Amino acid sequence: MTTKTLRNCVLIEPFICDENDSVIDVAKKLREISLRHIFVVNKENFPLGIISMTDINNRVVAENKNLNTTKARDIMSKPIDIFDINDDVQSSYEKMVEKNHVMNAVTENKKIKGIITIHQLMKQCEEK
Repeated sequence: MTTKTLRNCVLIEPFICDENDSVIDVAKKLREISLRHIFVVNKENFPLGIISMTDINNRVVAENKNLNTTKARDIMSKPIDIFDINDDVQSSYEKMVEKNHVMNAVTENKKIKGIITIHQLMKQCEEK
């Protein structure tokens, strides 16, 4: 029996911003497509962290930080769990359940490839 890898899964297109983007640019990107989270990547497109609308509220607005000088890297949640496209489906699913995550970044050749959801992993684990 062959082991299923994340390559067998349907990945969601990653929604990303650069670590040097201003908080204003990040908030505008989030508003444009009505998402609650955005992954922060470096110049090599490797995921470094994640920003939620709550992060913007709690780490910028509530702390009265300068909107023009505060960068994505200053408020992102880090470190984040990252899976490789060749990781095993079952073990990835177990890690996400253990940490109570609903989505994780997936990389290929150290670049963000997509987002895997717990629901997609659950489907793959159920299929024989």
